[in-house]
Amino acid sequence: MTKRATVADVAAWAKVSTATVSNVLSNRSGRVSTKTRQRVLDAIEALDYTYNETAATLRSNKSNIIGLVIHDLSNPYYTELIAKINRELVKHGFATILACSDENLESQQSYLHLMKRHNALAVLLCPTWETTAEHLNAWRDLSPTITFLRPIGSHECDFIGIDNYQAAYDLTTRLINDGHRHIAFIGGSQHSRLRRQRLQGWKDAHEDAGITWNDAYVYYCASSMSAGAETTMRLFQQDTPITSLVCYQDVVAFGAMNALQYLGKKVGSEIAVTGFDGLNDAKGWFPSLTTAEVQINVFAEHIVERLLARLNKPEDPPSVTLLHSHIHWRNSSNHK
Repeated sequence: MTKRATVADVAAWAKVSTATVSNVLSNRSGRVSTKTRQRVLDAIEALDYTYNETAATLRSNKSNIIGLVIHDLSNPYYTELIAKINRELVKHGFATILACSDENLESQQSYLHLMKRHNALAVLLCPTWETTAEHLNAWRDLSPTITFLRPIGSHECDFIGIDNYQAAYDLTTRLINDGHRHIAFIGGSQHSRLRRQRLQGWKDAHEDAGITWNDAYVYYCASSMSAGAETTMRLFQQDTPITSLVCYQDVVAFGAMNALQYLGKKVGSEIAVTGFDGLNDAKGWFPSLTTAEVQINVFAEHIVERLLARLNKPEDPPSVTLLHSHIHWRNSSNHK
């Protein structure tokens, strides 16, 4: 049986100390020169050395594992964001444990306990709507928790989010300036704080323009194309003067556009449609979708930067960061 290579073997092959090998394996930047680092990596490959993460964790009582818990993986926005976050974490030498709570608080809490058992260094959490600061207290005492996208109504955790209110206000104001007076808001859950922020922006844009918004133009629906289509069909089966839709998410807007085309209505020139998220498919949709976007790679970078800052200075007070959206005005709102 072939003897398994050890850190000492790698150090001897590369003509460095075992501490240097450890620094390379732990991805501690700034402690090892590029040339020395490459020599260690060459030794690892030549000796077929396998790093025992579990043993290293037991020795140091630390790990390079970051827990990543999100409420929904069926929405393409979340899957794109998770992929970007994971790539950013890898760049900094972290490994990821991914879990999906499926909007279930009990499942989320179970996953957080799982992260504890794996001695995760920290957790990045997009929480369920039922999550409160109390639900995170026990975990936060052991390791930092960075929440993102969904606030928990408390400033006891770092939070990275989007200025949903301003994006909805800007979208609606532009539609009003383009002459629209009957603007519907469709999509989102009753329990969604993000929806309430966007809806408030929609309402305030009406009020600031001296227009009375119509509560009959506000519809809840699930975050899916089929729900967006069904809701739009229901909306336009009535005799309605609506000329534009502010959709809670791009996937809802895609469904709305499909329904409008089925009903023989021209998206853009007859009915304006806007969305949120800036999905990759928005530009390639027909017609291309006007959407409010915080670039996903920028969002992911902010999340990981906040994580690194928290790990570096664990005693600093929590911070709240709201990123501003860029609105891509496209053909779905008659902007070319």
